[in-house]
Amino acid sequence: MAVHRLTSSAFARRLAAAALTLVCAAPAGAVMAPEVYEEGRRTAANHVQIRVTHVRAPDGGMGDCAVTGEVVQVFRGDLGKGDVIKFDVSCYAYGELPDGGTLWTDVDALKKARFLEAFMSSGPNPHVVLDQIEIIVAPRDEPYCETDSLACESTFDHTPVEEPCSTWETVLSWVWLSDRDC
Repeated sequence: MAVHRLTSSAFARRLAAAALTLVCAAPAGAVMAPEVYEEGRRTAANHVQIRVTHVRAPDGGMGDCAVTGEVVQVFRGDLGKGDVIKFDVSCYAYGELPDGGTLWTDVDALKKARFLEAFMSSGPNPHVVLDQIEIIVAPRDEPYCETDSLACESTFDHTPVEEPCSTWETVLSWVWLSDRDC
């Protein structure tokens, strides 16, 4: 599996969605400045990867998804490998996203997720700091998400898949009437 460094991670997509909401909404609600989210990452007591064992979606189109998981990797903090934790993730299934600094996670994607990387508070009932959570393919020894910026490596191969040539395209390529090499 190829791993690509992206400057626009899932965070950037969520931030863009929130920014679009801001542009279309009254000036009362606002996405927080990127520095606020970066500070949240830097000061979060825990930076961990979690195996998702259960997700309960909110009633209605959006709200807090109740997530249960097992800590499988610890980069910083007082949580330990093997700790079972319960926490909320801001998620939506449908509807308009409200203004504000919430970075929403798609409920269907969260339900399908096997692993997450999160910046969390300390204590026996940690919470996700400023929605700083990323769906990842698998845990590893190094974090996907940086502590000192908003960048996360993509865990998905974004290489475009070229469609196979049709019979017609193949024939045209044989007689040099097609730009495509079939």
